[in-house]
Amino acid sequence: MKNFILFSVSLLSGIIMLFSLPGKKALSPVLVKPVVSIVECLPPVTITSAKDFKIRYGADPLMVRKNVDSLTQAEINAIKVGILKMRALPYTNPTSYLYQSAIHGTLLTDNLPSWNMCHRPGESVFFFAWHRMYLYFFERILRSKSGRANLTMPYWNYQLDPSLHPAWRDKSLGNPLYDATRGVSINNGGSLPSSISTAINNSLALIPYYTFQSNFNGGPHGSVHIAVGGSMAVISTAVKDPVFWLHHSNVDRLWEEWRSMCGGRTNPTDTTWLNKTYTFFDETGTAVNMKGSQVVEISTQLNYRYDDRAPVISCPAARISLAAREPLLKKEGAVELSGQTQTTDFVNESPAVLESFIRTKNRNTFNFNSTAAPERLTMLFDGVGIEQMPQGVIEVYMNLPAGVTPTSTSNYFVGLLDLFTAQHNAMHHTAAEQANEPLEMDATKVALAQGLTILDLRNATVTFIARGLKLNGREVTTTAHVVVRHIRFAVDRYVQN
Repeated sequence: MKNFILFSVSLLSGIIMLFSLPGKKALSPVLVKPVVSIVECLPPVTITSAKDFKIRYGADPLMVRKNVDSLTQAEINAIKVGILKMRALPYTNPTSYLYQSAIHGTLLTDNLPSWNMCHRPGESVFFFAWHRMYLYFFERILRSKSGRANLTMPYWNYQLDPSLHPAWRDKSLGNPLYDATRGVSINNGGSLPSSISTAINNSLALIPYYTFQSNFNGGPHGSVHIAVGGSMAVISTAVKDPVFWLHHSNVDRLWEEWRSMCGGRTNPTDTTWLNKTYTFFDETGTAVNMKGSQVVEISTQLNYRYDDRAPVISCPAARISLAAREPLLKKEGAVELSGQTQTTDFVNESPAVLESFIRTKNRNTFNFNSTAAPERLTMLFDGVGIEQMPQGVIEVYMNLPAGVTPTSTSNYFVGLLDLFTAQHNAMHHTAAEQANEPLEMDATKVALAQGLTILDLRNATVTFIARGLKLNGREVTTTAHVVVRHIRFAVDRYVQN
């Protein structure tokens, strides 16, 4: 094991000026040499097993994460102190704010351990688990730096209060919670579009875990990033804005809310998910490996809960897993949303696939209510390009009649287009990688509400709406330039096991 040599200085080197008393002759400046001592530092221990993790952190008291609106001024000040101390450290220190930010994504080129871990190809199925680990260790570091023993990272419940907390909008000099790169509306007290709340509720209603996760990640999660704007709107800079932690604390809370609804809602049990391992760093800079299996029960495994609900113990229910995805129809063309509203004018390039499915299955209806093999209708968006982001969100509607005002509470609202992921994919992924991970949106609720048959998809239209934030009671008009080249429809079949 290599040893590291650090130099500690007992006196600052430099010139010390000595002044004489009145009437006395001034003394000459004296150069004082620093006293240097050698300190031996060993590399941090790496914690690799669940047993070691439990020994090191298992005795921690149960912490409570609170709604940011309920924080005291002392708690807000403690968060500020913690962030300031983290920012004062060099970026090579794993407990520094820059290092922690780089774990999610960074433009720095050093590529230190665990950097740029978010949104790697094929990693989206671990979205909830990875961010839970990430937030947990950041919170430990923040608590240690803050000096407040019970400090936790609060959550922003944008369904109850869609405006960002004033402490994060305070433009006072030196406020570490403020980020000037955000959209003007959000920093001036504007409210997130109400369609984000609708999309959250629609996601919570989805029972298969991976369907819920995919729909939530691609819809409300990414849309909050885009609506806040600035650093938050780009994966490689998102964590530079401290509102990131408020957002992801709420994302984690909503995962728990989904579980508490039971009715078949259970976390994954497949070995790939349970054994997937990531490396983070705790408040001492120690590298810690964590598996998915270690983050399924937050109160017993990670010693925290949320203030709005008791910890979820168990939900007796059958487990549901994806059995197969079968293509139904591919619509080719290109729609350019260059203003506030645009309806697709695509052509059906694969009617034979649709007709073959109907002929092979000998039916033209969806089995949405089947108990043995329930189905869901999924929309997939390929070739998404972005030239101008909206200061808000992109709402997606199916079969919106001409002249009808689009609202997210209508039977035409499908969801929110995931520009957060689309932008990252265009910048960092190859065309093949993008093709393998299209943007997905569950459209089952719309199909049910409209009574659609499988054959009806041939004439389906899709409308995109650029929706701005609300400021002083009025929607702020926003524009976007987004290109969608292909839209596919597929039916997902599930099994209960």
